[in-house]
Amino acid sequence: MFTEEMVHTALQTWCDNVVAVGKVHAEGGDAKAFASKVLSENYDYDNGKVLFKPTLTYGAQTFRPTKEGALSYFVGGNSDYPNDNGFKLKPWVKVWYSKEDFILNGELAIVQCNVHFIGADDSHIFVNKSFVFKQCDDGKIRIILHQSSLPYQP
Repeated sequence: MFTEEMVHTALQTWCDNVVAVGKVHAEGGDAKAFASKVLSENYDYDNGKVLFKPTLTYGAQTFRPTKEGALSYFVGGNSDYPNDNGFKLKPWVKVWYSKEDFILNGELAIVQCNVHFIGADDSHIFVNKSFVFKQCDDGKIRIILHQSSLPYQP
């Protein structure tokens, strides 16, 4: 059964991983391999289906139902996704969530929150996020839905 503590741990892990991918890239490491590992450990692409709508995607490539598409969004460099610049490579030096709310339902947690990103260049953005976290058969918590959008600007 999903608990409130598990929700907070899953959200913090997601935030920490954004910073970690950028750090690996900034230090000259293999950001693609590291991001692929993050995807395997934290998204259910390897075991099931994931619904992923990244923040800065549009047109035919708005949704990323495959690990390959998600990896391209995170680190870029895939000619099949020419508009991807590698969102996680900025690097982001601080990422945190706020105003979270959730519904716990057995092995699932349905979560909405804001996520704030601070770049190494002192830029700051925040996005609205929806996640569905699933407690998988191996005991790990993985994302099965990740929707992200910029706040409405009237």
